[in-house]
Amino acid sequence: MKINQARSNQTYWHCYHDPALLARVLAVVQTRHLQSTGVELHIDLYQQRDKAAPVLILNHGGGGYGGLFVGLALAFYEQGYTVIVPDQKGQGRSGGAMGDFTVAEAVQNIVDVAAWARQEFSGSLYLCGGSIGGGLAYAAAAAMATLGKPPVAAVCLNLFDFGDPVTGLAFTRFAVLAKIPRLARAFRAISGLLAKLAPRMRLPYRPLARFENMMDERDLATGFYAKWQADPLTLRTVTARYFASMLDTAFAIPLEANTQVPVLVINQKRDKMVNPQLTRDCYERLSGQKAYAEIDWGHFSLQPEFNNELIILGKQWLKEITSPQQPHLARST
Repeated sequence: MKINQARSNQTYWHCYHDPALLARVLAVVQTRHLQSTGVELHIDLYQQRDKAAPVLILNHGGGGYGGLFVGLALAFYEQGYTVIVPDQKGQGRSGGAMGDFTVAEAVQNIVDVAAWARQEFSGSLYLCGGSIGGGLAYAAAAAMATLGKPPVAAVCLNLFDFGDPVTGLAFTRFAVLAKIPRLARAFRAISGLLAKLAPRMRLPYRPLARFENMMDERDLATGFYAKWQADPLTLRTVTARYFASMLDTAFAIPLEANTQVPVLVINQKRDKMVNPQLTRDCYERLSGQKAYAEIDWGHFSLQPEFNNELIILGKQWLKEITSPQQPHLARST
């Protein structure tokens, strides 16, 4: 794995953030590049001076990249974490054809970033992700566990199973198909065949999910959606092999078999992009040390109150897993 200083001049992401926040971010964020899955990944790095500080790898979902996560990354940095925010292959500022990647490659990207982080830093390692990134965070943690190197814990803002076509379809506009298991399996077979025949055939991405509902009214009032639609670094098309991988990429350790990775699952009660029941169902299947919490937000947010709520839940959870006698987080209703 090769790591070197950044060369990126792409700064569209600045427009999403308040000038005061942006100034604080630019004062501390560094950029690194890492070779993974045949491309060069772009990494935003918020590094503590103490190499023994806890390390958090923060993973984006399918509608974004690291530049949208700077508020959350800075908030964790100011809590004493070294925060690492990679753009995955074919997304954001990383290499590879835009939209041409698979779930397995995204998972390997996280695993490679974690291996690099452990070379560079000595602090406890945690994985976190939101939206599709929540499922990727668990997937990477499971893959690391099979290598005997699990993270201390994973925090999943949403939890989806990419090996199950029912849940795979449930967070798309085709969610109605997920109610018919046989049809969902047929859809997986058809998409798999298409991926074999024309793996890099382009499919429109934004119509696949309800991206207009990615935020609730608090962010929509700031003009977020128009900015996101014009963002040159967000996906517009994906390849057939990506779409097929979303329906047929099993976790290295199924949710029901997890024993090594403590997992906090956070769900959004106002989510109109993905039915919150999908994350509830995946949480119920999850074994091992776990906790569940619901928050009064939409699918994602750039608001500081949203970031603060995630930090409070994360800190409470980490306290619990290091003090087993503590009660688990209560399930919100």
